Amino acid sequence: MKPELEKQLEALVGKISNKEDLDQVRDQLFKRGVEALLNAEMTAHLGFEKGAKNDSTNTRNGFSKKTIKTKNGQQPIDIPRDREASFEPVIVPKHQTITQELEDCIQMLYAKGMSNSDIIDFVESSYGVAYSTSQVSVITNQLLEDIKLWQNRPLEDIYPMVWIDAIHYKIRQEGKVISKACMIVLGVNTEGKQDILSMTIVETEKASAWMAILDDLRSRGVEDIFFLCSDNLAGLDQAIEAIYPKSIRQICIVHQIRNSLKYVSYRDRKKIMVDIKAIYQADNMDAAQQAFEHFKHNWEGKYLKAVKSWENNWDNLTAFLSYPKEIRKLIYTTNIIESFNASLRKYTRNKKVFPNDNAALKSIYLAAQSIRKKWQKSRSNWGQIYNQLYICFPDRL
Repeated sequence: MKPELEKQLEALVGKISNKEDLDQVRDQLFKRGVEALLNAEMTAHLGFEKGAKNDSTNTRNGFSKKTIKTKNGQQPIDIPRDREASFEPVIVPKHQTITQELEDCIQMLYAKGMSNSDIIDFVESSYGVAYSTSQVSVITNQLLEDIKLWQNRPLEDIYPMVWIDAIHYKIRQEGKVISKACMIVLGVNTEGKQDILSMTIVETEKASAWMAILDDLRSRGVEDIFFLCSDNLAGLDQAIEAIYPKSIRQICIVHQIRNSLKYVSYRDRKKIMVDIKAIYQADNMDAAQQAFEHFKHNWEGKYLKAVKSWENNWDNLTAFLSYPKEIRKLIYTTNIIESFNASLRKYTRNKKVFPNDNAALKSIYLAAQSIRKKWQKSRSNWGQIYNQLYICFPDRL
């Protein structure tokens, strides 16, 4: 360390006798650090040190004053100028008065589900910086461009497994509060890496909405999906047939069981579950068919609607039984995406009503990024699963 710098630091430290002194020293060090970086940027911009001889027509031209907002409050700094006014600072960009650290803090609070007014109160009490609702909105609105880029990013050509599930939110539209669904699409690529492929706000869950979501995947490069797993969503079969006709539709067994038990009295649930388990735990299609006939014989007279729900969706409920057990474990339930959605709800549950679709999408996107480690990972035992997929789909993998 240079002797001059040591003396300066000793002088600063010598002034500290209480917390107020410590805060002042911290602010001075921050101010000096930022200004030193700005001066270094100016030297790089001009190509010569201050006071050095040069032939350039552009030279230093004093300083301009600027107050930036930091996590410790407002801080005045001197920004160097040049005669040609061509200097564009990087550390403190023009027309920007907030540091990236504080901006990240505001976006993180938004991701946690805090309202704009809650964020304003928190930032002012914690950092001593006052913002208006519109300023907070400007900061969070910067996310919309990031979201747009993320939504339109290219995808891979093959995803062996894709899951679709919805989270419902209250969103204001044309003066009314209505329920809308955020459709989440999660996929696993041929390397076993799991990722969220899209998030889309839709007003109604119908065939046209599914068609648009699947067509978006196709336009971004997805040429083939082996298994598409979801709840029993109306209209999804038609959309899959139109966009990915080779895809195998698997209805989530867990959802099917829940729906079936809605029509069953509590005293019969244990008994009927024994028969249902015999269906989805069967070793093959023939055994599952026999188990279903037994289930139908025992309960058709008492719970016809529960039996019919299995009978009407039989092909999509039992598709997984035609494949090895390792593949079955991945596709027979939507637990993978439901776990992700449950984590999302923890972040967005404070938002009772969103003012518009963009506000909902910003909050969901930020929450998804906050829990990235939970969903952007590799599936275990993928080597064995890949080999089984290769045997089952030799002409597509």
